[in-house]
Amino acid sequence: MKTQNTARALNGKQKDLLFYIGMMVWPVLQFGVCYVGVNFNSLLMAFQDIDMASGTVSWTFANFGRIFSELSVSNFLVMTGNSFLSWALTLVISIPLGLLFSYYIYKKLPGATAFRAILFLPSIVSAIVMVTIFRYFTSAALPEMLADLFGASVPDLLDPANGSAFGTVMFYNIWVGFGTSVLMYSNGMAGIDPEVIDAGNLDGAVGIREFWHLTLPLVFPTLSVFLVTGVASIFINQINLYSFYGGQAHESLQTFGYYLYMATRRAGEDYAAYPPLSAFGLLLTAVAVPLTLVIRWLLEKFGPSED
Repeated sequence: MKTQNTARALNGKQKDLLFYIGMMVWPVLQFGVCYVGVNFNSLLMAFQDIDMASGTVSWTFANFGRIFSELSVSNFLVMTGNSFLSWALTLVISIPLGLLFSYYIYKKLPGATAFRAILFLPSIVSAIVMVTIFRYFTSAALPEMLADLFGASVPDLLDPANGSAFGTVMFYNIWVGFGTSVLMYSNGMAGIDPEVIDAGNLDGAVGIREFWHLTLPLVFPTLSVFLVTGVASIFINQINLYSFYGGQAHESLQTFGYYLYMATRRAGEDYAAYPPLSAFGLLLTAVAVPLTLVIRWLLEKFGPSED
């Protein structure tokens, strides 16, 4: 009997182990294919020196210094500031407003269904169409409307010379991305067990207290996904600069994402130009990975608990 019980326990542990391995295979395989496999050549190029004339390839660490010799200190600081500022504005403005509007829709207050459709509409229209409409509105329609109504003279808000271009572009990015975040948050809230809310209401958790003490902790896993993945966007987000300005975005507006995109386009078939860009991307990854892990740790340690 004891031998049979031991065998059953071992079989149970073996099944648990197989289940664990099966669950871990997929994310490991996804990382291996979607990151290592896709970027393998780029990782190698970070340490290569390609001579297009002779077709020879040599190994070097000089690419990590070359990229900074091609970038001025002022340009690098501007890109750093714009990249982190765009993330901070999304964090401070878009996420809190998205949660509040989602809560409004979740509680099925007047106009919630129509409100949800209106907010999501910009997300299903082509980005080029939306940028064209927005650009025409801010450059022509809005100044003319204000001039007719109030006699005010309003310059082109997207002209970098006026100092309002970055704020206008960020307003567009927050506005366009608003519908997706509201859809995700409201769907998360819709999955909350009504009995939990009823029990909280009986204990006095109503109105803003219900949102703060019940709803927010229960949708925090969804929110944390946006917060963690948002860290990676610091280094790849071009905040639609190419859609607005093509390859002519002013240096005062550029981000890491826009710089890497335009540098890759300019390189074309000049493979000798890619190793410094690969090295730059590797350096950004070296910053993004620990920063993402720190944010994740902070969210797990200090975030609200469902308990």
